Amino acid sequence: MTPPGGTWRPGAWCGLLPLAMAWPLAFELPLSILLGSSRGLLGALAGLVLLALAAQRIWRGRYGDRHRAAVLVGVAAGLIGALCAGIFAPIAAVFGLGAYAGARLLFDDVPEAVPPPGPARADAPSPPPSAPFEEAAARLLRIRTQAPSLPLAGALISAADALEALRLDLLPRQDPPPEARRFLLTSLEGLERIQARLAAGAEPPASLPPLLAEMAATAHAWRERLRRLETEALDIHIKVLSDRLRERRP
Repeated sequence: MTPPGGTWRPGAWCGLLPLAMAWPLAFELPLSILLGSSRGLLGALAGLVLLALAAQRIWRGRYGDRHRAAVLVGVAAGLIGALCAGIFAPIAAVFGLGAYAGARLLFDDVPEAVPPPGPARADAPSPPPSAPFEEAAARLLRIRTQAPSLPLAGALISAADALEALRLDLLPRQDPPPEARRFLLTSLEGLERIQARLAAGAEPPASLPPLLAEMAATAHAWRERLRRLETEALDIHIKVLSDRLRERRP
């Protein structure tokens, strides 16, 4: 015997048990009809339908069918006890709970389908590549705004202007050189710390002006290197395009 629309599954024989439990109803049903007992007839019909549904769930074997079948068995037992046997309703409910617990234990060996995967969790969107450069714009503007009231204001502003020019050159690039990006962000962080110390009343050491000048010069050097890289890339593109046009010339 095989389940409808499928093949035999180990443990599916438990689907016969709800039907086996219904054998007393084969006598209750005609007896209720002969005696005209509407309560007995209703209980027998409800019990048969619920137990048949429980057996169908066990045969089907979808995810969660073991629990559904046990619930159906428990409800059927409670209704049969209350309507057919005339048991007091609270006692019939306890009887149904006991039948549910027993069915849960009995159906534990019945295999089920693998539970469906949960909804895929959307990964947090990664920040756009230009996000650090856009944040750097506000930080550089803050430095240039506060620098005039500090010692070495000219050197601070020159360094901030050089970093801003480098930032503008890196901003439109989809894949800026990591070294240039690292230099910009590291220099910006250092410049902010220098400004904070000077604003707190620190006296600028003799090594600070050369450091700021070197920062500005390095930023200009990076801009020149970026221009050379772009020029080389353009030359390569022009050469490839010229070769393709030459190949297609009639």
